[in-house]
Amino acid sequence: MMSGLDFLTRFWDIGRISIRLLLKREVTPEVRLRLFFEQAGGAFVKLGQILSLRHDLIPPRYANELLNLLSRIRVSPYSAMRQVFIDEIGQPPEAVFQKFESKPIASASISQVYRARLSDGTPVVVKIQRPAIRQVFETDFLLARVLGRLLSFFRLFNTFQIQDVVKEFIAWSRRELDFREELTNSQILARHSESHPRTIIPRAYAEWSTERVLVSEDMAEVFSVETVLKELEKNPKYRDELLTNHSIHTEELAYYFVFDIMRQYFIDGFFHADPHPANLFFASNNRLGYFDFGIIGQVGKTRLDLLRIIYGIARRDLAFSSKHFLHFAKTAMADEVDLFKLKEPDTYKRYAKVVDKLEEIMLDNLQLDLEGILTPWYEEKTLPNYQHLTSSLVFSKILLKTRDYQIYLPREVVIFFRTLVIADMVAVKLAPGFDIIRALNSFFASYPLGVAEELIMAQTQEVKLEEATDSTAHFSFEQLLEVKDAEKEQLGVAKERLINIISAYAEDYEEIRQLLKA
Repeated sequence: MMSGLDFLTRFWDIGRISIRLLLKREVTPEVRLRLFFEQAGGAFVKLGQILSLRHDLIPPRYANELLNLLSRIRVSPYSAMRQVFIDEIGQPPEAVFQKFESKPIASASISQVYRARLSDGTPVVVKIQRPAIRQVFETDFLLARVLGRLLSFFRLFNTFQIQDVVKEFIAWSRRELDFREELTNSQILARHSESHPRTIIPRAYAEWSTERVLVSEDMAEVFSVETVLKELEKNPKYRDELLTNHSIHTEELAYYFVFDIMRQYFIDGFFHADPHPANLFFASNNRLGYFDFGIIGQVGKTRLDLLRIIYGIARRDLAFSSKHFLHFAKTAMADEVDLFKLKEPDTYKRYAKVVDKLEEIMLDNLQLDLEGILTPWYEEKTLPNYQHLTSSLVFSKILLKTRDYQIYLPREVVIFFRTLVIADMVAVKLAPGFDIIRALNSFFASYPLGVAEELIMAQTQEVKLEEATDSTAHFSFEQLLEVKDAEKEQLGVAKERLINIISAYAEDYEEIRQLLKA
């Protein structure tokens, strides 16, 4: 249970860390930001990781620097971790396992991982949650809410976006604090991958897993991608050794990695959203595997428009991509616009013709903007001395450009772009000359656009994801007030977006000004 003293102590610690880092003039601002999250620890490490997804909110160099948070976590003493295990399982590790190694093989913000053997000798890894971490996180959640409100009050960021990030951070972290969620995630991913033998999801042992302990298969005879990349930096011939001795073709696996992420997102609607090198491994016969299923993305039929956007980018049909970017924006705002029509019909009717004209102008402008971003990328690949232009830079520009059109992308879409960026960064290191456009097209070769669309529409679980909530007939008075407040906020957002778009375009386009006068 969090006390006022806990909050004040933590608040003081955060303030002290901030002041100390502000005085470190010798480091760059992006490194200073990473050091803040790293030294603050607790839930702030997770907040930094979530911000690393938001290329639409912070500059790419900051987002990329925050990726380095992944491997700088202090180790908790084994005695404390052993007590957590006893509290959860009712017995010490040495009574449950035939063998248990007390030195952790991995350390993260929420947990530490140990090697062990079940009573029958089966090798496993045991993930144990850090002691009292939930209490630390709950304090940090409150601090994050306060910080989010301050940033919104001073308008240092877009109000809608910063509040969205804070809500996402809290919801995501709370799910990660319950290892039963990760157990379920791994089981779902394993089921989806059954027909894809080149993808490996380690088995999780539900009978030995609880809220704070997770036992899963030890993938001992595999190669961590993080280790592979380090070896390649020291010895480029290591690539040949992997192929000769283990039938691991790093270039083929680089392309398969991007294909598999695309398959998980678009075909299954359920994807590993944190595939950095430490969470990936290679196995013999050209197989790819994943670790750590705490950060998972889930998306419904809304991914249809993103599928078409990516298809247009892959096929260099930017008119097609532009059309579906705007359609996506309209779909994302549909509920808000419907509320606007219902609550303020006269105001909406006045703006309806203006909105129609805006769509025509915006479609043309967005296509030109996408051409400006993507054409140099396409053309650079054809040059004799081609050097890889990272998708991180290209996709960041696209995400930032969509904001000019008041297109605010949902979390899952931003996470997808970030996941694709990570996949591209890893693939380039594995396969010099890697071409992500070729990788995207390999997906569409296996799943042509029409086939992928039908598969998405046919999935029955989508209905559950997108079912409307029950009517408010059974709501309490307090719940009805909450619904009313949320409705007001949603209406305010819709009006603000519409007014911002109209005002911006009215300055440059006479036809918009004339329609407003009519």
